[in-house]
Amino acid sequence: MDQRPKRLTPKRFLGEQEISDFFSDELSDVPCESASDSDSQSDSECGRGEQKIVTTDSESESDRSSNECAGSNIAGTATWGKVDKTPALGQFTGNPGVKQIPSDPTQVSEVAELFFGDSFFDMLCQETNRYYLQHREHYDRSYKALKWVDVTSAEMRKFFAIIFLMGHTRRDNLKEYWSTDPFLEIPIFSKLMSRKRFEQIWWCLHFNDNELQPQSTSRLFKIQPLLNFFVQKFQTVYKPNQQLSLDESVIPWRGRLRMRTYNPGKLTKYGLLVCVVTESTSGYIGNLEIYSGEGKKLQETILSVLEPYLDQNYHVYQDNYYNSVATAEHLFSRKVRVCGTIRVNRGLPPDLKEECKSLKRGETTFRRKGDILLQSWRDTRVVNMILTIHNSSMVDVQRRC
Repeated sequence: MDQRPKRLTPKRFLGEQEISDFFSDELSDVPCESASDSDSQSDSECGRGEQKIVTTDSESESDRSSNECAGSNIAGTATWGKVDKTPALGQFTGNPGVKQIPSDPTQVSEVAELFFGDSFFDMLCQETNRYYLQHREHYDRSYKALKWVDVTSAEMRKFFAIIFLMGHTRRDNLKEYWSTDPFLEIPIFSKLMSRKRFEQIWWCLHFNDNELQPQSTSRLFKIQPLLNFFVQKFQTVYKPNQQLSLDESVIPWRGRLRMRTYNPGKLTKYGLLVCVVTESTSGYIGNLEIYSGEGKKLQETILSVLEPYLDQNYHVYQDNYYNSVATAEHLFSRKVRVCGTIRVNRGLPPDLKEECKSLKRGETTFRRKGDILLQSWRDTRVVNMILTIHNSSMVDVQRRC
């Protein structure tokens, strides 16, 4: 058999631009703050450390953003120009302000009652008592079990008061909070509730009817009524001003949970990832959505969490994880304007990318298509912005110490 020597093909090395494009969105499938388009010492944005989010579920965060990223490269050089304009901002129709005023705003208890009223504790009592009735055979088999008495609203208030106090007075185990040892005793706990009654309520505490679970596939089923209750309260007690902030937050949790996320770059490495809309000036939460790893696309999440503020000319400030040309166009059609950084693969036209290579420190360039402005500015590296609120003019500011 004739064996011919194999022909060796010369290796091709990646050019500088190809390497730059490859790493420009290295963690675009997850909310990665290291992919921010500004330097850590930039005047325009606070620096962030490198991070990666890994979910314990088979459906990773990439399912949410891969389709959105692929569909966002809709901008072409033929539609983008260098002619700037000042957008005509529509009239804000959001009707902001406090909508439910407490009887005495100076009293913390009166303000808290707006969110933790009788309806909240009645709901918890109803579901806790229901859960006991559904499992009382299992509970009554224990000979040490305290005879069950339906939980009342007053008892539920004391129950949560004890939980809050536990966070301020740490002990090695639960029993020590009710200890009679003079060196460990904390009298307030035994005065509020006996340890056995606390454990009894703790065992039966519930937020939803388990008999309805076969009808639902949501991983948030167990807490959905509680989540809906607080979101509804947030939106009825106070209406935010025109400037909103859309960002992610983390609820710390290290226990077993399929939708738990891991972020090595954060102080809170394990927890639940929450998409939150807040008023930019006060931080008041207007709406939120917990990531449950169910394959929801990123743009669907954005529209869902901003749904109460559509068609009212709100201004939303968000980072490069949420921004894209496609998202800005869709939100603009629903009378929501955006401002924030954007990643290079989220719709930047090729000629703008090419022009950014020759920018010197302090120089800026832009492209505009209608009310959508893409602006690039070089500090120690290029910062890319997308705006439907402002024009391309720059303002000098002092560096913060």
